[in-house]
Amino acid sequence: MRAPDLRAALDGAPPDQPAILLAHAPDFAPRAAADTRVALQLSGHSHGGQVRLPGRRPLILPRGGKAYPAGLYTIGGLQLVVTTGTGTGWLVVRLNCRPEFAVITLAAGPTPHSA
Repeated sequence: MRAPDLRAALDGAPPDQPAILLAHAPDFAPRAAADTRVALQLSGHSHGGQVRLPGRRPLILPRGGKAYPAGLYTIGGLQLVVTTGTGTGWLVVRLNCRPEFAVITLAAGPTPHSA
């Protein structure tokens, strides 16, 4: 996996407008949160761990997907959405980790960094 280049991703983004970052690996979120333009990061990569025992964290998570396996997180002023997706990684099985398509509705409002 190549290292993400946040500077290149945000090149040309207006400095006074919130940006939505599509980052494959969710563990990039703390670095993205350091740039106040990034209000939302959408990620996948971990597949939610694919195999989960009830009430426990996933048994196996990939590099880049260990800290934020699935769900909604807040890191500073950044909102991170990590979906479990519909596929699998090298382990072709799912247990207690349903596949999902995320539907996200965006609405105008104050940005987290300006509130």
